[in-house]
Amino acid sequence: MVEVDAKMFMWFLFVGIIGVLVRLYNVLVVKPQGLRSMIAKQGIDGPPQAFLLGNIATIKKALSASQRTAALAPPGQSPAQHNIGSLLCPFFELWRKIYGEVFVFALGNTQILYVNEPNAVREITTCTSLDLGKPTYQAKERGPLLGRGVLTSNGTVWAHQRKIIAPELYMEKVKRMMNLITESATTLVNSWNSRIETEGGTADIKIDGDMRRFSGDVISRACFGSNFSKGEEIFQKLRALQEAMSKKIFLTGIPGMRYLPTKSNREAWALQEEVASLILKVVKERQGGGYEKDLLQMVLEGAKSSNLSQEATDQFIVDNCKNIYLAGYETTAVSATWCLMLLAANPHWQDRLRTEVMEVGQGNSGTLDNTKLLKMKQVIYLFIYFYYKLYKYCM
Repeated sequence: MVEVDAKMFMWFLFVGIIGVLVRLYNVLVVKPQGLRSMIAKQGIDGPPQAFLLGNIATIKKALSASQRTAALAPPGQSPAQHNIGSLLCPFFELWRKIYGEVFVFALGNTQILYVNEPNAVREITTCTSLDLGKPTYQAKERGPLLGRGVLTSNGTVWAHQRKIIAPELYMEKVKRMMNLITESATTLVNSWNSRIETEGGTADIKIDGDMRRFSGDVISRACFGSNFSKGEEIFQKLRALQEAMSKKIFLTGIPGMRYLPTKSNREAWALQEEVASLILKVVKERQGGGYEKDLLQMVLEGAKSSNLSQEATDQFIVDNCKNIYLAGYETTAVSATWCLMLLAANPHWQDRLRTEVMEVGQGNSGTLDNTKLLKMKQVIYLFIYFYYKLYKYCM
C-alpha cells in the first residue's frame, strides 16, 4: 500500500512538473511568437528579440552610447539640438530608419507596437470601442504606481470610472479654475521675487521642484478642495514611488520579476502602502465634514454607488486619486518647466509675450481669465505651437 502511494505521488508530481513546463513554454515562447506572427502577417516587422529579454539589451546599449556622445549646451545658451527624441530614445530613431514608422519591439516577453503615423495615432486615441482597451502589462508592471484606475482599466470598469471623472474635467469646469490657478501662480512668482531681492537682485533658481509644487497646489485646490500643505506628503511619496518604479523599467515584461523581493520592489511596495494610507486619511477627513462637489467627492460618491466591498471601495478611491495626481501633476510640471527653458533660451520671445500679456491683461491690475487668454495670439500660436512641435517627446 505504501509503495502504491509513493508511485501515485511520483506520478502526480511528474504530471505537475510537465504541466508547469507546458505552461511556461506557452507563456514564454508560443504566445509571444504567435503575437509577432499575427503582426508580421500585416506587414509589420521589428528588431530581432532575445529569449526572455526581448530588446532590453539593445535598448541599454543604445542609451549608453547616446549618453557618451550627447552634446549639451553651455549654461545660458540655446539647446545644442531640439531633436531630444534621439537623445532620450535613440533606439527608436535607429529602428525607425530600419523598419519604418510602425514596428514591433519587446520588453521582456511584452510585445509593444510602435506607431508614429499621425492618422493612425489619431484613430487609436479617438477610438471609443471598449474592445481596444489599454495594455494589460501597465496594470501588472506598474501596479504600485497606477493600480487599476481610469488610466489602466478596461471595458465596463473603465467606462464607469470615466463617467465619474470626465465631467469634472470638461472645459466649463476648467474655466472656473482660473482664479485658483492665478492664486497659485502669484504665490510662486512672489516667492521667486522675494528670493531675488534677498540675494541682491539676481538669483540662480532651480525651478523644477517649484513647478511640481505649483502643479500640485493647483490640483489640490481645484480637484481635492485642500491646499497644497495637505497634499505635499502625498506628492512627495508619489514622486518617490515614481523614482522607485523607474529603477526597474527595463525589467518590464521579464516573467516573475515583479514578484521577487528585490530592493526596488520592496521599496515600491512600502511606498504603495504609505500613499494609500495618506489618501485614505484625506478621504476620512472629507467624510467627517462638509465639502463642495469637487472631483474627490465625485470619486467617493462613484465608489459608493458601485456596490463594492469596503476593501474594493478603498482600492477604487486610492487608484483613481493616484491616477488624477499623476496625470495632472507631473505632466503639467514638466511641460511648464520646458516652456520656461525655451523662453530663457529665447529672450526676444520673452519680450513679445510679455508685451502681449500686459496689453491683454491690462497691466498688473487686470484679472486674467479664459476670455483674455483666447486673445493672446502670440502665446497660442507662436509659443505653445512651437513648443509642442519642438518638444513633443516631453509630453
